[in-house]
Amino acid sequence: MNDATSIESTDAINDRSGDTRLAEVVGWLEPFLVDWIDTQRLRTGVPGVQVAIRRGRELLSSFAVGWADEPSRVPLATRHAFRIASHSKTFTATAVMQLAEAGALRLDDTLGHWLPELDDVPAGEVTLRELLSHQAGVLRDGEDANFWQLARRFNDRDQLIAELRRDLVFAPNTHFHYTNIGYSALGLVVEQVTGRSWHDVVLELVAPLRSFVDDDLVLGPELGHGDDGVEYASGHAMQAVGVDGGDPSKLAPTELARIETIAPVDTHAEGAATGCWANAEATTAWLAAHALGTDLLLSDASKRLMQRKESTIVEAGQTRWYGLGWIMREIGQRFVIGHSGGFPGHITQTWGDPATGLSVSVLTNRNGSSASEWATTLVKLIDHAAALVGTSTDAPDDRFRGRFTSLWGSTHLVPLPGAVLALSSEAADPTGSAVSHTIVDAGTLLAQARDGFSSFGEELRVARDEAGEITSITTTGITSWTPPLFASMRSELLSGSRLRALETSVE
Repeated sequence: MNDATSIESTDAINDRSGDTRLAEVVGWLEPFLVDWIDTQRLRTGVPGVQVAIRRGRELLSSFAVGWADEPSRVPLATRHAFRIASHSKTFTATAVMQLAEAGALRLDDTLGHWLPELDDVPAGEVTLRELLSHQAGVLRDGEDANFWQLARRFNDRDQLIAELRRDLVFAPNTHFHYTNIGYSALGLVVEQVTGRSWHDVVLELVAPLRSFVDDDLVLGPELGHGDDGVEYASGHAMQAVGVDGGDPSKLAPTELARIETIAPVDTHAEGAATGCWANAEATTAWLAAHALGTDLLLSDASKRLMQRKESTIVEAGQTRWYGLGWIMREIGQRFVIGHSGGFPGHITQTWGDPATGLSVSVLTNRNGSSASEWATTLVKLIDHAAALVGTSTDAPDDRFRGRFTSLWGSTHLVPLPGAVLALSSEAADPTGSAVSHTIVDAGTLLAQARDGFSSFGEELRVARDEAGEITSITTTGITSWTPPLFASMRSELLSGSRLRALETSVE
């Protein structure tokens, strides 16, 4: 079932309308995507961000911006590994499903059946299926979860069993109740069934993904397991000045927060819930392998079972679902599966489309970052551009490409077949302010006609030098220049000296 040649079958499921030129669309967008991610990183104080986008085994984009370790100024690279935390649950769920396919266990087995230490407490009566779907009612993290801020070690096996012997929070199948303790228990079950360590099971589980990557697969179950030669991105925290007695009123805005590193830690018996590490290229390969029709990891029947909506979670107006190991949602018209991950100093998110093999991963190395929002927006950007391209076979007009800056921020012109897309690097969601233009001539674009507060219906004027290169663009009367030109006049604009000089010349 895990034959590497079966990866080729992903091509058969990539015929989704709008995805036919997906690789080209991502290539056309990539300069903007890099700039947008870096701009969002700088605006929110995140040391480093790593991104990968793939369809099936084809890596469409992979880049890193910022620092692997900010205090020592080590640049972040695509090879660096991050703690992907709760992504680990997807590996646990896949391992359990493989054992179920092999007849080694049943999803309706009770936890106490495999862990006799629990056969006399409520947790012993919950099923593996209920644990996989967070419907078991087990404690989230236990009575003392200060390992999440390095005040104590993560639980070892005996401590984990002690936590599982506590009363349930809810009766099974009453509420979706996310539980790291429950998934850690599933790791113990995998060890009991296989007679092997959780670490060894994961290393074998991910071996088929080596066919997705050109270099070594950067993915493993825990520090010190399968990571010989692997370089890790340091975890960071951003501490607001004032919470430790400082007086923020006496500081400049740039001094109101500081970035500090967080030491790496071992997750011990909780590795099945949060221990894994990887780079973005590996996490996208993992999601792509879970696409239907790949014949990788699991049968399609088992994949569909994992992707079935066991629970519906509505928070802050957003609807998501949880299956057996997967968080699921809709991004526009695209149904995706994936998982987020939060670990001391690392926030991560990967989404994958099981119908097409498209997967997007954003890994960051600071607590409280917007990795989930950024990964979601990347999917939206790709689909927005793909919808404009449609089934066109034309080539984009590269005369209209570049980044242009004003005091209001940066605008990218992204040429697509039959259109030129204007996108803002500063926007949290650039699809909301994106404007599509048709080409009138070498010096003029015409914005689409529609309702809105932007430049819709107006011309965008393009100024060029003698070589035909764009020097500036003007839209709604506001001019943006190439970054070098803007840098040369920025101080004059900020100080008003350019305005005073014009006023003087008029007098």
